[in-house]
Amino acid sequence: MQQVLQEHRSGETVVRSVPIPRCSPGGVLVRNSFSAISSGTERARVRLSQKSLLGKAHERPDLVREVVARARRDGVKATMHAVQRRLSQEVAVGYSCAGTVVEVGERARDLRPGDRVACAGATASHAEFVTVPANLCVRVPDGVPLQSAAITTIGAVALHAIRLAEVDVGSRVAVIGCGLVGQLALRLLRAAGSETFALDIDPRRVEQARAGGADHASVIHPDVAQEVRARAGGVDAVVVAAAATSNLPLLLAAEIARDRAAIVLVGAVPIDLPRAAMYDKELRFRVSRSYGPGRYDAEYEERGLDYPIGYVRWTERRNMEAVLRLQAQGLVSLEDLVEVVPAHDAPTAYARLAGNGRTPPRGALVLAYGGENGAATAANGGPVAMPQTAVGVGARRNGTASRPAAKVGTGRSQVRVGLIGPGGFAGRVLIPALQEAGATLVSVGGGTGPSAAAAERNGGFQRVADDASAVIADRDVDAVVIATRHADHAALVIEALSAGKHVFCEKPLALTSDELDAVMQAERKAPGTLLVGFNRRFSPLLHEMASFLETPGEPMILSYRVSAGRLPEDHWTHDLAQGGGRILGEACHFVDALAFITGHPVAEVYAAAPGSGLRALQADDDLVMSLRFADRSVASLLYVAAGSPRVAKERLEGFCGSRAAVLEDYRALDLYNAARHDRRRPRAQEKGHRQEIAAFLRAVRTGEASMERSAIANVTLATLAIVESLRTGRSVRLGA
Repeated sequence: MQQVLQEHRSGETVVRSVPIPRCSPGGVLVRNSFSAISSGTERARVRLSQKSLLGKAHERPDLVREVVARARRDGVKATMHAVQRRLSQEVAVGYSCAGTVVEVGERARDLRPGDRVACAGATASHAEFVTVPANLCVRVPDGVPLQSAAITTIGAVALHAIRLAEVDVGSRVAVIGCGLVGQLALRLLRAAGSETFALDIDPRRVEQARAGGADHASVIHPDVAQEVRARAGGVDAVVVAAAATSNLPLLLAAEIARDRAAIVLVGAVPIDLPRAAMYDKELRFRVSRSYGPGRYDAEYEERGLDYPIGYVRWTERRNMEAVLRLQAQGLVSLEDLVEVVPAHDAPTAYARLAGNGRTPPRGALVLAYGGENGAATAANGGPVAMPQTAVGVGARRNGTASRPAAKVGTGRSQVRVGLIGPGGFAGRVLIPALQEAGATLVSVGGGTGPSAAAAERNGGFQRVADDASAVIADRDVDAVVIATRHADHAALVIEALSAGKHVFCEKPLALTSDELDAVMQAERKAPGTLLVGFNRRFSPLLHEMASFLETPGEPMILSYRVSAGRLPEDHWTHDLAQGGGRILGEACHFVDALAFITGHPVAEVYAAAPGSGLRALQADDDLVMSLRFADRSVASLLYVAAGSPRVAKERLEGFCGSRAAVLEDYRALDLYNAARHDRRRPRAQEKGHRQEIAAFLRAVRTGEASMERSAIANVTLATLAIVESLRTGRSVRLGA
């Protein structure tokens, strides 16, 4: 399919051929007919992208602080590589579209294939096909053309701002800024029975507002506030939909507002309010956030949980439905605000949006992907094949023991690799490591369409697969590397092993014990090898530390402190369904490192955190874990997000017999015995990623395991036991 993308560095708009996205269980797959370019949001994105690095830094000082913090933590060289990669990425754009439902996920409600729908959100992008959560998708009533329905989301932005103003029938409302959101707000206010005042610095926009039904429309001039007050004695509410670098729109709003009026900011204006006017008139000021309650709430948007209508009358979805219903009733007409352009002309449309000497649009530029009806077609004119979902993992246990299958290597010097999940970590770490180790990069897929296409274009892959299953089924692929979100790992590992492939799975391997059982059963039967991304056990410094501490018959005492740093509360890792939490997602690394040093499996775990119950599991940023190993060795693992980010991320101390060792963030290793102290300090931090990939490729060639299956199972089971201990408050013993 075709998708419009923008490059971070230059703001250049391109149309790329990318795979069709897979329908999510809680969403729908939609064949787009039209998608709207937001004249405000997307113009700002383009202009920021076109700024120099210094200009970007001035515009986004928060990102500068993030880069500086990362440089302190990871080093200047690694940070610069990450920044350069980020700037060179092409990202999906757009958030308002309309089309026809092609496929419905198993958890999606109220929608059917063939429904005409309007869609919202980050996945409602400029593409021939989009997959959208059900709560961000609404039916389009008969009689409403899809090109008008394509701006439904932007209409909901305007409607939410009006609701925050709390206007009644007969209220007098001014709209400052008559761009697309302002024009929509004026028409919605008229439909609600308000007397409207349109104010803008652009005479063309003022005239457009008058033609659209505004009761009063004026170009902003020095005496415009006096004119409004003379005509109406002030207004009951002001919606500020302008984009400005000064607070002049807010000053004007305060001037024309009457006592106890409301000012609602929906545009992009510096918030510097005149206290005297706000105090004297006791004005109310609110900032409108997007298109209604539910926005940025993962429970609502991603998992489909609705707010009870008796408690939250107007959610973002209900606002979208209201905009469409007003059109169907003939109370609002939006067709004259829409200018349709072919999707392949998107670069020209964005150039018009940014100015660049071209005639600016009078309303919404809407990209067209074809007629409202008719099946999508491939490049050769045939029907487009819909992507298939990955094989699921049942919660079955097989109690019968089976002899492990003999692992068979390829015997070839070149290992042919397929990658599933070409996200940030894969691009930053795994792909360079595979290239350095001499792998042949064959097929990539399973991520978003743009990320897979970028991996083919920039990462050296020969082709893009339609989906994850196509990567696994590729006959030219010997080994599959899985780097998707955590919830998909177990199912994909089972599918790849069952297909006879060698598998490298980024941690974690599984999110439940049932998934782990199913994976290990598949591994026992499969001829291919399995390695989980526990990279630290491959670090040269950790190897040296383990060898130095090893003393026959003597248990080790270990202390591992990890200063992990905070993740945003809405980060997908915290989502127990998608990421499993930070214990399963990241702490497994450190459990494995401790098990590797001792050379023995974990026998018992205990975990404690400041929170309790579900809260502790969802926000598992701070916790202490105690581990006992089969040889009587013990370890404490402190995983903490609190404290200063200037602290080195990891510090591991080990004691055994008369020896001690201290590993500082995989940058320096101090070795102590009774007589001397030696220090190892390599040129760069080395956490074992390169060595891990090299070991995996050797295993693919020879069939010899790079990590014992018993160790993989024990570490994963121990990490699941930590979650159980945190949930129950009790220690958990692991079976043999």
